[in-house]
Amino acid sequence: MLDESPLSSSIDSSPDPSPSRSRDEALFRLLAAATATFDSDPDRSKACMQQAAELLRVSTERGGESRDESAARGGLASWQAKRVVAYIESHVSLSFSVPDLARIVQLSVSHFSRAFKESFGLTPLAYVKARRIRHAKVIMLDTQRPLAQIALDCGMCDQAHFTRVFRKVVGISPSLWRRRFQSGPTSADQQAGRAATPPGSHPSIV
Repeated sequence: MLDESPLSSSIDSSPDPSPSRSRDEALFRLLAAATATFDSDPDRSKACMQQAAELLRVSTERGGESRDESAARGGLASWQAKRVVAYIESHVSLSFSVPDLARIVQLSVSHFSRAFKESFGLTPLAYVKARRIRHAKVIMLDTQRPLAQIALDCGMCDQAHFTRVFRKVVGISPSLWRRRFQSGPTSADQQAGRAATPPGSHPSIV
């Protein structure tokens, strides 16, 4: 868990800038479709994965450009932003702090926190919480793992803490979110079926 001391119902309900949020929603739908059709329709699954890969490629190229501009305004340099994001994604199930993040890009905690918010529009704490919740949503849609285990898988100390953070970020409890998206008219399978169309053409899951 990220230290909280001095540190939609789409797959990513964080207050990310709109382009980033739209990208994540499209990626979620494509990956959900690829997972749902992996055994029954390999060709369709492969096509969804290819679309997701292309979306990531374009996003990475544009992200690098915008972060370079951000560095000129006092944000993180491109290499720093990439290193921090890679660290967060690979350690999402582990405990780490803002000083840990600042250290890997060779900045003081105060400088890092300001530069991070300039680059991403969120504080480091808010960003990491959003990524943990996004990771939890993927697990909930893809498995029947109990919430207590998902909490640990997402770097939360226990289910109660996970539930509080999830409710604050998403607006509803994780158990309700799971029921809503695993059954009924907004089931994961139906979302996956719609995901075969090009990214950006889907309505929000919210």
